[in-house]
Amino acid sequence: MIISRITKQKKNQNRYNIFVKKNNEEAFASGVHEDILIRFALRKGMELNDEELQSIQQQDAIYKYYTLTLNFLSYRMRAKSEIITYLQDKEAEEEEIAHVLKKLEDEKLIDDEAFAEAYTRTKMNTSSKGPNVIRRELMEKKIPQNYIDEALAGYSKEIEVEKLTSLLEKKMSSNNRKSFNQQLNQAKQSMLQKGFNMDSIQLAIEEISIEKDEDEEMEAVRFQGEKAWRKHERKHEGFQLKQHVKASLFQKGFPGDLIQQFIEEKEEEEV
Repeated sequence: MIISRITKQKKNQNRYNIFVKKNNEEAFASGVHEDILIRFALRKGMELNDEELQSIQQQDAIYKYYTLTLNFLSYRMRAKSEIITYLQDKEAEEEEIAHVLKKLEDEKLIDDEAFAEAYTRTKMNTSSKGPNVIRRELMEKKIPQNYIDEALAGYSKEIEVEKLTSLLEKKMSSNNRKSFNQQLNQAKQSMLQKGFNMDSIQLAIEEISIEKDEDEEMEAVRFQGEKAWRKHERKHEGFQLKQHVKASLFQKGFPGDLIQQFIEEKEEEEV
């Protein structure tokens, strides 16, 4: 087949349409990027066989996916697995993906080791995520285990405790009318869910010397006790009512002496 004409595409000035004549009939052969046109020195009158045309089409596809990936990378660093998923969504073939990845790796545009370090550093400095959550996220991005371990070595125990200290102080400073023990347990659970280690949480608690305020604790007992009293007085009275209220307050983590003080206050109201 012979290239009969080459025309510039109207919607994309960097792409060209290649037409060939075969058996005296002209037909569209392929669209190619300007760079591919130059690389293969395509011109009118040039003779091509099927194998050469297929090679041109493959190189054009690789170039297209490469430029798409460059745009994808322009927003932030990407893990290798993210690029593979992106190209698969663009319906790239495995061979095309392999060529694009090789080119990007040669140009140092993808590097899972550097990605793991940057990702860990960013999450550590700008979020409330602990090392265990960051580890899980890196694993989900299919980062090799040794790269993850090396990156998380930068999230030291000292940094973890420092971050936890700040988070716990905020959690425990708000008077939400819950028992001190309940607030503390909820704070611990929240920190665990954020990916922090229990031993670091305990160190942070010891460091900030969290202590309960007796007046606030009593206020919380009265608030929760009144709620429990209204709930159970619909079905119970006398001794049974008091026992149900006590049980409810115990479950919420209040100390026995403050619970008893609340019950005595309620008894005085009844007199």
